[in-house]
Amino acid sequence: MKVISGLEDFLSDFQYFKLQGYDAFYQLFESGSKLIVINSTPYRDGIMLEIQLAVKVDDIEECLFRFYKQEYDKLSLSFWESLTQIYSDVPKRSLIENPIELSKWISEIETALVKKGFNWLDGLSDLKSISNYLSKKVFDKVQKPTNIFKLSQRSYLIRTLLGEKMTEAIFYEYYEQMQFYKVPEHQLEEFLEFKNFLKVHLLK
Repeated sequence: MKVISGLEDFLSDFQYFKLQGYDAFYQLFESGSKLIVINSTPYRDGIMLEIQLAVKVDDIEECLFRFYKQEYDKLSLSFWESLTQIYSDVPKRSLIENPIELSKWISEIETALVKKGFNWLDGLSDLKSISNYLSKKVFDKVQKPTNIFKLSQRSYLIRTLLGEKMTEAIFYEYYEQMQFYKVPEHQLEEFLEFKNFLKVHLLK
């Protein structure tokens, strides 16, 4: 099914362009990229589709790839949300079985992006806004974040990049939050290693 081509003309009108080699569209901003990612899973009777909205901050992702000694990935995401978390009138996932259903799905996605999605991404186009958003996600008292370790790591890093004085007390706020959500011991150790890595590489 022509999922990408069905969205491409619409997204290009809003200055989002296909990311070569990925089922994703991007728009640059000063510190990185806003992204619309299409996740697809084939089934015997159709294809399951999900849209994610994401922001990638170049300095965050480059630092993390240095820490893990991995090759940089153009689609590494600093954080993401399913479109349905931004606009609840669309389902999280849709099973598409024929071209008519695909056309209807594309129309619903376009409406969701125009009504909420694009504005949500635009509101996260500077580091301070992203930092505030990540902190709220990490320390949310109502709902457990889906990946508290990755969010904590990126939140701690972006605050460091913004020049905040990252005291031991602040570090342990993150550490204790991860303990509260019972992350594996190796991730707690990794977070401590990451703090020490930043001291050497960013806090000279």
